[in-house]
Amino acid sequence: MSEAALPVLHVVASINRLTGGPAVSVPELASALRRQEVAPVILALDLPGQGPAANPPGVPIHLVAPGAFSLRGFSPALCRAMRPLCTRPVRLVHNHGLWMGPNVEARRLAGKRRVPLVISPRGMVEQWSLGHHGARKRLAWLLYEKSNFTHAAAFHATSAGEARSIRRLGFRQPIAVIPNGVRLPDVGAQSDRRLLEKRFPALAGKRVVLFLSRLHPKKGVAELLAVWSRLAEAHSSWHLLVAGTGAREFGERLESQAAPLIDAGRVTFAGHLDGAAKVAALEHAELFVLPSYSENFGMAVAEALAHGLPCIVTTATPWSSVAESGAGWCIETGEAPLEEALQEALREPGESLHERGARGRDLVAREYGWDAAAREMAMFYRWILGEGPEPSSLWRE
Repeated sequence: MSEAALPVLHVVASINRLTGGPAVSVPELASALRRQEVAPVILALDLPGQGPAANPPGVPIHLVAPGAFSLRGFSPALCRAMRPLCTRPVRLVHNHGLWMGPNVEARRLAGKRRVPLVISPRGMVEQWSLGHHGARKRLAWLLYEKSNFTHAAAFHATSAGEARSIRRLGFRQPIAVIPNGVRLPDVGAQSDRRLLEKRFPALAGKRVVLFLSRLHPKKGVAELLAVWSRLAEAHSSWHLLVAGTGAREFGERLESQAAPLIDAGRVTFAGHLDGAAKVAALEHAELFVLPSYSENFGMAVAEALAHGLPCIVTTATPWSSVAESGAGWCIETGEAPLEEALQEALREPGESLHERGARGRDLVAREYGWDAAAREMAMFYRWILGEGPEPSSLWRE
């Protein structure tokens, strides 16, 4: 990377692994941007209890401990951490996510430095998300988030649906639609299934249906458990593996709901899976299910497809291509469509499921990749700064 590389500050609430979503995609994007003559720096909160922070090679990271006096990431510690960044070379500030203290500081820093602000909502302006804890969000919108959006030079959306959500809020600034990327795993380096079975003995000899995402009401996991309670006995060769963490109260409620299935050896709650355990789950499952009520992109879907897993997704995700490419099923939200799709998938021969998975991997290889995403993003940055041509990623609807 040359000295002429474009300095860009990326601000995100957290890159601690357990927080999911942007904690994975933002470091991956920053790492890929270095290959596009962009010099990224990441500022994030270091959230205790949310796992290790990402450490992308060659990307400077500023982690800020929230401190004792922190509310939604607003704290004196964050304000102090921003001061040295006011003198660092920055030509553009790219903010990821909403509602948190760092997202407000991103706008303030861009204003102080008189540089453009780009906002990636990261799924937080979808109708379902806006309605969840709606009173709090309406207050936050009036206090500071509307001002953040007003001051943005441009927006980045990971799907056309997210771009429409931004427009519904009344903002007319340019929007680039650039999907997240995903790494294609090496098909010749399959992990040992025994690693998975040693950690989760109930999986031994079973065919695995995998849910891998944050445990949150919008992900449809409660509905999945309800449907599985009706299907599990008739499909006793299959086992549901629920991988992910979330708010403690919601997780406990899910485990209570699933208690009869757990006792019968038909569901396993795996908690957070990372590293070799996560790879083993993706490689040895035969079906992936994410019955979400709202997704701006859905990194878990991209990862599952990359590992050759056929997928059941919903029309509330931007993954209609799963059904269009023959890589799985794209259904309406709710228990009835999910039950119908699961019935069909569980009855499908293993060879047919494998063929669907191969189509999904081809889809990811053809249309998604971090270098392609970073190339489009770098073009978008330079266009905003008046230093490059209009990018093809600009949204036209």
